[in-house]
Formats: sequence, C-alpha cells, structure tokens
Amino acid sequence: MKRIGIFGGTFDPVHDGHIHLATLAREAADLDEIWFLPCQISPHKTARPPTPGATRVGWLRAALTGIPWAITDETELEAEGPSFSYATMQKLTSRHPGNEWFWIMGGDQWSALPTWKHPEILASLADFIVLARDGAEVFPREGYRMSTVRGKHPATATAIRAALSAGKTDIPHLSPAVARMIVERNEPPAHGA
Repeated sequence: MKRIGIFGGTFDPVHDGHIHLATLAREAADLDEIWFLPCQISPHKTARPPTPGATRVGWLRAALTGIPWAITDETELEAEGPSFSYATMQKLTSRHPGNEWFWIMGGDQWSALPTWKHPEILASLADFIVLARDGAEVFPREGYRMSTVRGKHPATATAIRAALSAGKTDIPHLSPAVARMIVERNEPPAHGA
C-alpha cells in the first residue's frame, strides 16, 4: 500500500511554487508519491479553455524530471468537459485499489469545497491536505479528514505568463526546460494556476 497525494490544477504553466508546495505536503504527510493531475477544464474556469492538455503534460514531465516521487497522471484529460474531483478520485481508487489517498489543495479551495460537485464523495475516498499560506486560518470541517500544511512561495502563474508575453526567456520560478519548450514550440500558456 502506498500513501499517494493527488495534486490537481491547470498547471498553465507548472512552476516552482507547485513543486515547492507538493514537497511540503509530501514531507508533512509522509507520502510515497504525489501525482500531478492536469485538469481538462476547471469547473471554476470554464470561460477560457486552458492550454491543450498534451502541452501541459509535456511541461509537467519536463519540470518533474529527476524528482522520483513526482508522477504526471493524465486521468482528468481522458474525459471531455470539466474535470470533477470526486469523479477523478473514483477512477483512481478503482484503478489502483489498496492505496491510501490524499487530496492536496489550497486554503482557498478548502473554503470553497462545499460548492464543489459531490464533495462528500471525494471526502469518503481521500484525506485532505490543505496548503495554507502563512498566517491564514484554516478551519476543520465536520465529516472531513484534514491536515494543514503551512508555507508559501513567491511564484505566480500570472507573473510568469506576463513575463512570457513580454518576450522574456529567463523567468524566475519557471523551469528552464519548460521555458525552452514554450519558446521553441511557440506554445505559450493560456491561463491558470
């Protein structure tokens, strides 16, 4: 049995902040692996589609090279339309039975969790690891197993996208391999976190 953390998002583009926060979660919860799952379309960001999934998977693989516990998983890219966390977790537990699962999320997502589709199903299949920025309060929720990890990182996808739009290639908090892929293939990120 493995202890596996699921870290979902658009990863548009993936940056050092994602990896830093995943590392904090892994260490705090003694996880064997963290699976990075780029979503097809975030249910909370349906107005603008993200960069194509295959491109974001390529960025993730490049950024996670050399990190043995970090896995890129394409489960959410298999279906059309918005990616719902409860459905993803159902697929993962069915495909990989016998593991202990942890859903990694930010404090803002934890606050919004009651508005998600079937959060109770997700809660029945995984414990939550909530990444709280220093000083932010995160409150437990009845019926949900949750632990809090404190930390922060200065990287933002918005700043990285702005730097790329300005033609910069040496961008803080963006893997040089990812930056190179974006420039060489002329595939800039669309939007996302």
